Amino acid sequence: VVRELVELRRHGFRFVVLADDNFYPVTLADLAAADRPADKTQFAALTALRRERFELMAQLEKLPSDMVFYTQITMEAAEDPEFLKAMRRAHIYGALVGVESVTPEGLKAVFKNFNEAGEDLVTRLRAFRDADVHVLGSFIFGLSSDTPDTFAATADLAQRAGISFAQFVMLQPLPGTIDFAKWERDATDVPAIDGVPLTRYWLIPPEHRPRVYSPHPRMTAEELRSRTQDVWDRFYSLNLVWQRSGFLKS
Repeated sequence: VVRELVELRRHGFRFVVLADDNFYPVTLADLAAADRPADKTQFAALTALRRERFELMAQLEKLPSDMVFYTQITMEAAEDPEFLKAMRRAHIYGALVGVESVTPEGLKAVFKNFNEAGEDLVTRLRAFRDADVHVLGSFIFGLSSDTPDTFAATADLAQRAGISFAQFVMLQPLPGTIDFAKWERDATDVPAIDGVPLTRYWLIPPEHRPRVYSPHPRMTAEELRSRTQDVWDRFYSLNLVWQRSGFLKS
């Protein structure tokens, strides 16, 4: 990895994404659980994996300071100050964090029960900012547990949590996933566009393809789309962008 980064810099690259969905590979909770049994095999394996990541960051730290890195991590990293400090020393200034939902029901729907919700979520996300690691928070709208109130709550929490960037995406069932299989199995009266059923939306010509695919129990497709757009507009309003840029020195 380091050899490749050196070569990239020779070619003039200064911003590099470390494309690893689990850059934070071992949580402190996992380590504690593995340390409880008498057999320490799993604990030794996890400890080695964690040590390897620290070794990589130590090598990144030696690279010229004009190189900036970005990666993807799970939210448990917020509970590991040592890891966050190592990230910052290694010039990893930002990370995508899949927040997904701000409600316990939404997190359960996307199998992310380990994420926090509500004020606990604000505290966790602020830990990244306190460590000077800037978060791109990713949120999903269109979950069956979402209500019209979910959108305003999400916009408010994203701002209060101090995340630097956010993306608000609408739920899209992708072929091969559990959500897609359930949609395809349970869908009734599936509309067709240009002769193509909506459950094969990728075959619909782009100019005719709808923005929202799967039905929602409480909101129409247009309501989902317009409310999602409103959250984008609120989070990226000029005055809030100006506030979030306050950490810059110039």
